[in-house]
Amino acid sequence: MGNLKTIQCPNCGSKKVKYLDDNMFECLNCQTSFYVDTNQTSVNHKHTYTNRPTAAPITFNPKRALWIFLGIIVFVFALLIPVLFFTTNNSSTSGFSTSENTKAKDYTFNISSSVAFIDQSKNLKIFMTGSIRSSDYNNNKYKDKVFWAVYDAVKGAYDQIEPLEVTSTTAANYWHRTECFKFDDGNIYIIVGNNLLYKYDAVTKSMQFLNNDVIASVKEMQSGIANIDDATHKYSAFKLKSNSGKEITYYPISKVYYTDNFRQTVEPRSYPNEKPTTFFFQTNNQPSYLVRYNAMYSLGYPFCFDPHIESVFDEDENFIRASFSNYWVSASHLIDMEVLNTDNKVYDMTVLDFRDGIVALGVKTTNVSSEKFKIQWQDYNGKLLWSAPAEVSHLYDFSGAISKTNGLVFGSREDYFVYNNKGELVKKLVLDELSFDLD
Repeated sequence: MGNLKTIQCPNCGSKKVKYLDDNMFECLNCQTSFYVDTNQTSVNHKHTYTNRPTAAPITFNPKRALWIFLGIIVFVFALLIPVLFFTTNNSSTSGFSTSENTKAKDYTFNISSSVAFIDQSKNLKIFMTGSIRSSDYNNNKYKDKVFWAVYDAVKGAYDQIEPLEVTSTTAANYWHRTECFKFDDGNIYIIVGNNLLYKYDAVTKSMQFLNNDVIASVKEMQSGIANIDDATHKYSAFKLKSNSGKEITYYPISKVYYTDNFRQTVEPRSYPNEKPTTFFFQTNNQPSYLVRYNAMYSLGYPFCFDPHIESVFDEDENFIRASFSNYWVSASHLIDMEVLNTDNKVYDMTVLDFRDGIVALGVKTTNVSSEKFKIQWQDYNGKLLWSAPAEVSHLYDFSGAISKTNGLVFGSREDYFVYNNKGELVKKLVLDELSFDLD
């Protein structure tokens, strides 16, 4: 150890130390390790290696421990009170009770046909028909019935779900063969099977069976209706064939009918209460252009709603003009027309709906069939109000419904899309996944 006389801990001054190795010592009092120069006659502290001091032993105090435990409980409870209050208050102000929210909904629609429309308050609605699927397949008491329903696209709730009253034979054999059509009176017309005709009245919110009225008022149908074909939304009419083979075109809004609809449609004539009215449709060829045209119109009488409009281009593919063919001039009772979007080259333009100063369109930027549509709102002068991307690459004419306040709903069969009036996608609706209760 050399000539060291006294070794003291440089940390606490204690002389209770022990030798470790290579001039290293450890204080037995505070456990500090330190180095000393053995050439000195007294300790010369150069480096210290301080370990954590050993804590003094804690004696167990039962009373103190109890108070600490109670304090922790009070603290935790104080944190939970606001959470419990918020949860209780939130559930009490919601539209459904907890039991209703957690209640299993057993049924969904097997969609046969559907169409978008607006009600008298201009709310966005979807009308649908089909059969009922049950989560309990073996005990589905509704499986042999045709049902119809009205769904509020913005609220996300069914307004009505009702059975369609048909004969058991028709229901069993033809429930999957229903077609819905939105005619220009705002009501929904439904073909069930191939010979039953119904109307959903959007004002009274009721279903009406039309066959008996047709048979009673149309002499050519006295033997009964054998077949009903839609004349498409071009005419808001149906082609009826009787059991004896006679054929007519029937306009259910005005309840008029014609045995030679072609002649009736194209021959110049006037109808009750007709007046100049503005319509919109796209040109037939590519690129597509929006045409605003004025025509003499009387609700429920022969009139073509989607005329064939051709575009004319020069040798450099620059747009020159658009024109109706002679037939469509007569069928649409044309007064005048104007092409609105000649500076905006788009493809596959589809008019979804127009009303209240707004035209809803689907357009593509290229002539590629797989490209997704952009949904646009334009005013009646062709000014673009907004444009938004969509998830679809195919659209049908007049497959949407506009509400200037509530936005736009469009789609077909099971899939529908809801946009607000600012062009924001609010939701996608898959109709056959919307569950409900019937029991």
